[in-house]
Parts: sequence; structure tokens; C-alpha cells
Amino acid sequence: MHTMQWRSLDEMFGQLKSPEGCSVEQLSREDVLRVTMLLSTWYPDIRVGTESRHLEPAFYDKDVYLQGESPDRPVYAFICRDLATRDIIGLMTLERNVRGLQLSATMGAVEPSQRGLGLGQLGISLLEQVGRSIGAEVVLYYSTLKLARAQRNAEHRGFKLVGLVPAFDVDAIAPGTVKRVYEALYAKVLVGPERVHLPDWNALIPTTRALYTHLFGPHPSAPAAEGAPPSLSVPASAQLSSPAPEVRHG
Repeated sequence: MHTMQWRSLDEMFGQLKSPEGCSVEQLSREDVLRVTMLLSTWYPDIRVGTESRHLEPAFYDKDVYLQGESPDRPVYAFICRDLATRDIIGLMTLERNVRGLQLSATMGAVEPSQRGLGLGQLGISLLEQVGRSIGAEVVLYYSTLKLARAQRNAEHRGFKLVGLVPAFDVDAIAPGTVKRVYEALYAKVLVGPERVHLPDWNALIPTTRALYTHLFGPHPSAPAAEGAPPSLSVPASAQLSSPAPEVRHG
């Protein structure tokens, strides 16, 4: 059985280059408490929702592969340091699904004053690079819809938007206000088309046929008239007279 074992940092990092002035390393136990404190400062919204587990030392004890500890744990944590000061300025965690041969990005956060160095682009590249290194066959990236930048980073790396998941997680949308939020799901397949089985066109109902065609183009078994990409109309209530401003953290 393929076990998708974590490899050494150098093997998984491959030919990727860190942004100038930064280094990337595996999280060590001695830095866990520091990281949890930094995260709550960099990213106050993390206190609610799925990502809040990154604030709990028990999460690192149970699930995270730390330097020199058990590689059987499902989550790998990368930290980024400023080379001059050795301060931790970023964290990214990846989680493997051995049975499904999947790798997903579970969280990425950057110290606010260090945004713009290219760590976001590095994180998306790292997801793909690590996936290929350990034998994942598909890599998944859930993107917040608060930041246009996060979505662009995924698309620039060749990830495909395959869905918008309503009420996917809970998030602090304003001080004192927590609601369920949409997230974008991006995917990149790391195996050839001969390894991927297309769904049976006759098993798809009209709505799934329309979505399949919109996302992936005409299905080989679809009649020509049905295979044309469907036109998508935008409700009048969603139309804007001018572009909406990009929402940013911090």
C-alpha cells in the first residue's frame, strides 16, 4: 500500500527558492508555544473555525510531525524565518490523506509587516512540490474569499477552481460577529489522464451536467448540443456599478 510518507525537508522543498532574506524549516517542539502566540497576534480571526486548532498545543502533540518526532502524524508544519533576526514570520501546514493519496493546505499565515515578500506564492508552490515528492495524486487548496490575492495565487500556479463551498467554515466577519462563510476550492491533479475516470455522462442529472461542462468543458460522451458550455447569468442583485474593493486582513 502506498503510504505517502513525509520525506526530508530538502527532498520535499526540491528546487523551490525561499523569498530573499527568508529561510524555511520544519517546525520544532521548542517553537510550538511561540508559534501559537504569534498566530493569535497575526491572525485574530483564527480563534474561531477549523483553523483554531493551530492555537492548541495538543494539536501539535497529536497530529503534527515535528522535527525529530514521529513522521506518522498526518500534518507537516513549515515555518519561515527572517534570516537576519531569526524571527518566525510565517507558518504553513499541510495534511495528507494516505488512503485517498491527497494532500491539502490546512492553513497559511504571515506576519502582517512581511506580507508582499512572496510567501503566499511560495506556499501554493510548496503544496504542489510536496505533493509530488511524497506521491500524492491530487492536491487541494481551500481559499478564503476575503482576499483576492489568495485566489490569484492559486490560479497563477495552475490550480483550477472547482467549486464554491457555502457555509464551509465559521469566521469572524466583523468585531464580535461570527458567521458561516463561503470558501473557494481549488484542485490540481498530479497524475496523467489515463489514471482518472470520467463520470458517466448518463448518470449525471442536468445540473451536474451543466456544472461539469462549465468547469471542465464538453464531456466526450455528451451530444454536441449538450456539450456547449452553459451560459451563466448574474442576478441583478449581485451586479455592481464599480468593482468592489479587495478585503484584506490586518
